[in-house]
Amino acid sequence: MTKGLSWALLALWASSLLAAMLVYGQRQLSEFDPDGILLHQSTSPTFDSELTQLLKSSNVPSASIIHIGSSESCYCETLTAPHQTQLLNRLGESQYSVVDIALDSVKGLSNIITTVPALIVIDESYQLRYVGPYATGYGCFTGKNLVDQVVSYTHQFPYNGAIINSDATGCFC
Repeated sequence: MTKGLSWALLALWASSLLAAMLVYGQRQLSEFDPDGILLHQSTSPTFDSELTQLLKSSNVPSASIIHIGSSESCYCETLTAPHQTQLLNRLGESQYSVVDIALDSVKGLSNIITTVPALIVIDESYQLRYVGPYATGYGCFTGKNLVDQVVSYTHQFPYNGAIINSDATGCFC
């Protein structure tokens, strides 16, 4: 085999590999709120109180980092563990706890949030502080980690209502 042909085959192989990775990566990206349901629901003046009442009725305690997952297998959910640990470390393990909820286990929650994994943060006074994804980007680890922003929203005073992050692209099911 000639040296030129070897290089051509190597370039073809590398190009094919790169194209396959690009196609696979594009399939991993999806919108967090593709139909604008969360965005629409959040425009209601009673959104914060209705969502916190829904969570209270499911026995979610105050000072909770609520992981909304799926009862079905979702690869994207496995990527949230580092974000949960970071949130616990930053918000204080003694004050906050992680609560796992399956989207279909709380009646009415799927009318607000349509994709998982999702994050809801409730502060010590049972005020809704954040609703949205943990992170954005390919696999939610090459994009923007939202932990710092979520922590700042949680400690923001005076309370001006929750931050609703419905405009995100990443790994969601």
